[in-house]
Order: sequence, then C-alpha cells, then structure tokens
Amino acid sequence: MKDSFDKWFFVIHRAWHAFMRERLGELGMEPRLLRFVHRLHDMEGLRQEDLSVETGLDKTTVAHAVKRLVNLGYVSRERCTDDKRCYRLCLTPGGKQLARAMIEAMEEWSTGLTAGFSEDELRALDSYLRRIERNTATLKEQPSR
Repeated sequence: MKDSFDKWFFVIHRAWHAFMRERLGELGMEPRLLRFVHRLHDMEGLRQEDLSVETGLDKTTVAHAVKRLVNLGYVSRERCTDDKRCYRLCLTPGGKQLARAMIEAMEEWSTGLTAGFSEDELRALDSYLRRIERNTATLKEQPSR
C-alpha cells in the first residue's frame, strides 16, 4: 500500500481533536482531558489509581490531568472512607454538564464520520477496528528491537 495506516490514524486523531475543541472549547475543555471525564462519567467514584488503570496511562499523567480537571471545576476529590490515603474522583455538576455535552459531540462525530456507510460496511469497520485494537495489545507485549 502506498499510504501507511498510521498516516490515516493520525489525520483522524487530529481531526477529532479539532472537532472537540470547536464543540467544547467554550467550556475550557482540552480534548486530551476528555477521556478522563468520559471514564468518570461511566465509573463515578473511581480512585485516581483506578483511573490510571482504566485509561492505560501512567499515574503521573493521570495526576496532572486530575489536577487540571479539579482546577477547572469539573472534578472533585473525596477522601476514601476505607483508606484515608486515597481519594475518590467525582464529576461536579459542571463536570456532569460537560460529560453530557461531550457525549453529544461524540455522537455527532461518529454519525458524521460514518455517513454514507451501509450497515454491512459499519459492521465490517467495527470488526476491523476491534481487530486493530487487539493487535495493539499484542504489539505492546513484544520486546522492542
């Protein structure tokens, strides 16, 4: 193939960032923080360490993101009742409003991205993307050369 797949993944990724920045920019949201809001929307009360596992990101990256979300007023930290050393993360009312806006924007993105695809094409695309995702896990396990 003349064009490499990584080019297309990069183009789509950059377009997604621009789209989300346009849709959610007035809320002061940076697209890189959306995965954390999405996880906390789905799993309210996660510990910061669990958020690191859920997102597949290191603890330092998660700590910086959580600090930013707390400063923006989208996330609150509540001391764990069972372990006073850790905090549970919860979306604030503003964070819940942001999550709803983010979900709407993501649905709009997905609909626009797959416009003109037949049901069979959508099923095939879903299958291909799931296979690519599984392959990424395999790649991560391989030793570097």
